[in-house]
Amino acid sequence: MAKARSPHYPAIGLREALEKASAAYSRDYQTPTQRDVIAGHMGYNSLNGKSLGVLSALGKYGLLEGRGQEYRVSDLAVRIIAHPLGDPERAAAVQEAASRPDLFVELDKRFAGGKASDQAIRSYLLMQKFIPTAADAAIRAYRETKQLVEEETTNYDGNASRTGRETIAMPPTQHRQAGLGAPKGGGPSLAPLSTPAEGSLPFNVAITGLGVEVDGRLTTAADIDKLVQILETMKPLLGTITARRGAQTRQKGMPRRNAYSRHQRKAIIARASHSS
Repeated sequence: MAKARSPHYPAIGLREALEKASAAYSRDYQTPTQRDVIAGHMGYNSLNGKSLGVLSALGKYGLLEGRGQEYRVSDLAVRIIAHPLGDPERAAAVQEAASRPDLFVELDKRFAGGKASDQAIRSYLLMQKFIPTAADAAIRAYRETKQLVEEETTNYDGNASRTGRETIAMPPTQHRQAGLGAPKGGGPSLAPLSTPAEGSLPFNVAITGLGVEVDGRLTTAADIDKLVQILETMKPLLGTITARRGAQTRQKGMPRRNAYSRHQRKAIIARASHSS
């Protein structure tokens, strides 16, 4: 007897899918890569039912694209990874990814954006030939995705309100010496740095209300070249942030505060690396 199969649906929610996409991006950026290698970047030892289901889910959200054995992290995924929480472009990209799965579009239409009980949705899925375990998994992924969209669209500046600077931080290869990170001129202090994993850069770069701050110790010509590349990449960001803060100051009497995520820092480093 043939095994019962459910209609296609994402096996995981969008939040977890983004974590997996970020893990792959941090290793190979947007380079076309074999599926088994991408699965390894995501923490799987081989291509199996679990890893293939996750890869399929990323494709349904539009975070992974490709054909055959080679895939790459999509531009849509980078739009999310490269922008901080609270940025309108990130929020729009999250909403777009959440609306990619056909099943989620269908549920939104039938249940007014998900405004129905899990039992009602489960009954509907069972009538659509879902097996019970698949229906439960689909509902869980759907609810988790809706929750992420709500967080991204209603909690603008949730992280930003807790920091006073734009930050692009690259941990140094050694623990920072006492007092090294204190900026001059009374500006906000740099975030504490920890000992990084192998391959990290030996400096920290931050955009503050006073400008660009660089902190660290460069000991090789390659370190200097990398810093120059990153600063070149940051030029348009600095202009945008300065203009945005000026507008915020005029409107509210205080500067807008925002913080770049760990994944955005990696995205900026990646752009600098690929331009070299």
